[in-house]
Amino acid sequence: MSLGPMGMNTGFDINNVVSTIVNAERVPKQQSIDNKRNDIDTSISAYGRLRESLDTMKHLMANFRQEKAFAVRKVDTSNDNVISATANTEAMAGKYAVDVLQLAQNHKVASEVIPSETKFGPGKLQVSLGSKSFTVEVTNNATLSDVVRGINNQKNNPGVRASIINDVQGPRLIVASNLSGEKNRLSIRADAESNNALKRLEYKTLEDRIKDLEAARAQAQQLLAPLTPEQQKVAAKVADKLGEAARELDEQVKTQTEQLADKVAGEESSEIKVAEQVNRYLKPEERIPGWTETASGTLLDSYSEPEPELDDKALAKAPDVPGWSNTASGTLTDSYVTPKEAQAKLDAKLAREKAAIDEAVKSGKITPEEAKAAQRAKLPVEEREALEAMENVQRELKSAQDSFDAYQGMIQVQAGQDSQVLLDGIATLSSDNNVIENAIEGVNLTLKGKTDPGQTPAAIDIEYDRDSVRQDIEQFVASYNQFYQISKELSGVNPNTGQAGPLAGDSIVRSADSRLKAVFSSPIEQAPANLKSLTEFGITTTRQGTLEINYAMLNRQLNTNFTQLGEFFGGNQGFAKRVEDAIQGLTGATGSIRNRENSLSEQTRRLSKDQDALDRRMDGLEKRTHAKFSAMQDATGKMQSQLASMMNALGQ
Repeated sequence: MSLGPMGMNTGFDINNVVSTIVNAERVPKQQSIDNKRNDIDTSISAYGRLRESLDTMKHLMANFRQEKAFAVRKVDTSNDNVISATANTEAMAGKYAVDVLQLAQNHKVASEVIPSETKFGPGKLQVSLGSKSFTVEVTNNATLSDVVRGINNQKNNPGVRASIINDVQGPRLIVASNLSGEKNRLSIRADAESNNALKRLEYKTLEDRIKDLEAARAQAQQLLAPLTPEQQKVAAKVADKLGEAARELDEQVKTQTEQLADKVAGEESSEIKVAEQVNRYLKPEERIPGWTETASGTLLDSYSEPEPELDDKALAKAPDVPGWSNTASGTLTDSYVTPKEAQAKLDAKLAREKAAIDEAVKSGKITPEEAKAAQRAKLPVEEREALEAMENVQRELKSAQDSFDAYQGMIQVQAGQDSQVLLDGIATLSSDNNVIENAIEGVNLTLKGKTDPGQTPAAIDIEYDRDSVRQDIEQFVASYNQFYQISKELSGVNPNTGQAGPLAGDSIVRSADSRLKAVFSSPIEQAPANLKSLTEFGITTTRQGTLEINYAMLNRQLNTNFTQLGEFFGGNQGFAKRVEDAIQGLTGATGSIRNRENSLSEQTRRLSKDQDALDRRMDGLEKRTHAKFSAMQDATGKMQSQLASMMNALGQ
């Protein structure tokens, strides 16, 4: 309490007198509180150091119990530019040879040069990435940039990115998959009129284009000369053969692309130019002997000429008969109406109809369209409908053929492919990206480059990480020795000063050390016969009470019994769990050290209350004492004033 000086007229300093009286009352009580608080703080700090040293050991034991210490594998590769590898505890030690045959890559397609003034739309682009697809609406007079934004900003886009590259000849559209792998191939179909510039932005593989054409031809065949169920089965097989032929051609195109790429390396947009050179398709009739216009011809790889005993009519029909073979019955050719025969019948009907139309038109009283309608009206309904259906199919077939021949869409500049490696010369592994997980049990391979032809395969050497386990054991020994030194420092007497430690005589310190020593000396029943105790690892107790390592014994166990070390350390009955349990009983939430720390914290809280009470009492004492002296000062002043008045009166 701060008070101004009073009683200066008498030379009496009330503040000093009050402070002296209050301090005489406060000092012994304050000293007692301060001493107790200092002792408590010292003890809390000491228990904290002891607990931290034990918890360090416990956390290390958790790695052993969970066998994390033994899960580490050391992996070396002979060529880091080609491959790297990681291994977990499931991996067995060994050496493997790896040839990287190909890296995974994204599918990429490109358009031809598109004049900058080109306008697209209206229409739609059906874009597919593997099994996922989305639609891009293209408005009338859209620019190439509008198309790019439409693809990239489509909310259902699963990972397709479009961009424009400025070739020396003009802009090109590049569309690429963000995902690598064969299953993430692109497909783009343009839903627009044939003269719409959107047709230049579609992308179909050779196989898809062939399938579209063959589907139209198969539909035509069914109307011109319907197939029996057996013949349809043969036609399906032929379609499969066509698909295989297309795939073989794709492989040839890919090979030619790689070869030509080497020749035109360094040229502007070389990938696109190469693809333009090799992305040519020979029509089936130009490359397959005995080809017919329908997909239902004879099996391409087993076709042979009929035996001479057939008559001329059968021999003429044989090449067009589905499922034909040398041993086929002549009945098959007799009963089968070939596309040529059906087409001839249709042509004959149309020729007669045209002649009648021309004759009617000569009169000048009727138009060709009216004449045709009149002629069709004379036919039975079924025949008229069949004739119109055949004409429609012919138009569709012609449209499909024209679309195939006039394809002007985008070309492939980079195939979407899986990564592929050859392991130990016998096992082929692949992935849709450049990480092959669990390629070898417990081993993941990361591919970085292809193995050059004639180059030695990259070697992968997987070893148990004995050095890591040795370091963990060393850390365990060091953590115990640290605990032991701290416990002696806190509970013993300093030989130089004779001062006792803050935990001198504390039973908890003795209990902690005895618990750990008991675990160290107890055998682990579940462990192998030669790994029952720490001494068999070369870990023993010195005369001073610390642990030391015999490295000759430790290294022998690591080298000969590494796979069995987990049986000693791991599990719920292993060494690590026993050490954890012993320490948990000390440092856990209900452990003895924690209980002692909580008790000391409670004492600190009580001292804080005592301090508050002392402060309140001293404040009251100061106020009361000051008030008494102030009153005495006032009374003294009045008496002096009265005495002065009396003296003055007597003097007069």
